[in-house]
Amino acid sequence: MIIFKNISQKKTFASLSEAAALSPSPLEARAKTAQISQLIADAAADILEEAEAYSLGGNLWHIFLALRLCEDENILGKATELDGMPSGTLAEIALEELNSLCAVVGKIQEIVESDESLARFKPLGCYVPSRKSALALEDEAKALVLGLAEKIFSAVAASEPKRALAQLLSFYMAHGSGIFALNRAFKWQTHGGAGNLVPIFDLEKYALDSLVGYEEQKTELLANTEQFLSGKTANNVLLFGDSGTGKSSSVKALLNEPGFVRRGLRMIEVHKEQYRDIAEILNCVRDRNYRFILFMDDLSFEEFEVEYKYLKAIIEGGLERKPDNVLIYATSNRRNLIREVWKDRKSASDDVHGWDTMQEKHSLADRFGVTIWYGSADRDLYLEMIETMAREEELRVPKEELERMALQWEVGRGGYTGRTARQFIQYARHLALGGDLK
Repeated sequence: MIIFKNISQKKTFASLSEAAALSPSPLEARAKTAQISQLIADAAADILEEAEAYSLGGNLWHIFLALRLCEDENILGKATELDGMPSGTLAEIALEELNSLCAVVGKIQEIVESDESLARFKPLGCYVPSRKSALALEDEAKALVLGLAEKIFSAVAASEPKRALAQLLSFYMAHGSGIFALNRAFKWQTHGGAGNLVPIFDLEKYALDSLVGYEEQKTELLANTEQFLSGKTANNVLLFGDSGTGKSSSVKALLNEPGFVRRGLRMIEVHKEQYRDIAEILNCVRDRNYRFILFMDDLSFEEFEVEYKYLKAIIEGGLERKPDNVLIYATSNRRNLIREVWKDRKSASDDVHGWDTMQEKHSLADRFGVTIWYGSADRDLYLEMIETMAREEELRVPKEELERMALQWEVGRGGYTGRTARQFIQYARHLALGGDLK
């Protein structure tokens, strides 16, 4: 394999390929059947584990290959993602290799169906997962995998290998390839000095519409993101203000906005200790047909921390330009991001270039073209949050009693904020207030 070598060389598919290649004569049938059985069992164990982890059901032989084709980082997928349907030699190689991959899966099914000693593997052809896993693919991604499996193997069954390849290429054109095809949120993970992007599962489900209040702020955030997804000029965004007001929730909710993920929005969470790796992260997403938001939550620096200099160079000022398909959305309780104390002002008065020193501390915040302020809510907005969240949680509590309890809860707990409201609702649910209040 050239294009799909990552699939063919992995242990699970290699076991299936070896089993499919074994064709025992009558004299060696028993020994080779045992060998085939062991190879299929090794592969089936991995396939079952993945099916349960992702909550996948159906023909697992087909789904296994379809999932590998979706997630594989290969030259065919990247070329199709960027430039559309490939032609020439690349397409010819892909046709032959895809046909070989499908032939292996087809041979395994044939062996399992024809040999009674392998009957224990038959359920993999019509599998039903036992539970809904926290790592399960989202419904839309799951539908994409199942749909691709059905389309490819229906073409194979009709002896139309070119149609099977066309279905795969259509998938790459519409959804891209590799880990970005089926996942929308990622984190940077380092091991042994090397880093890579890994998907984040079990994301928050709320949308911007479910966040009560802050309409102007949400409108401005949406407008900038819409510009970004439309391929137009957009700005890095800093959301700053009081704690617990919904800054982080607003950014995360963008992944649940209708059509945003389908149009290519992806989000990468980056922590402070990883800022030195940002250049490496950008190299992973450069020249991909997606729009990436680097999400930096609670962005702030103490006087002695210098990591902000890496961030400044990446956003604006370094020789290597930030890719057009990447923006930085950050949240902070500080407008100027780098901690200032009164002695800084006194030092500046003694500094020959005191103004320059102050400008250095403000320079990071100035690199965000859009700044959005989130202040604490007033009493009425806080109670509106409580009422909305209680309705969503189906807490059947009289309004007057709910408000009395919510106001009592707020005292000493951070003021009228969305976080305080959410914590109260969690408390109420914990006390089993789902029925009439006793």
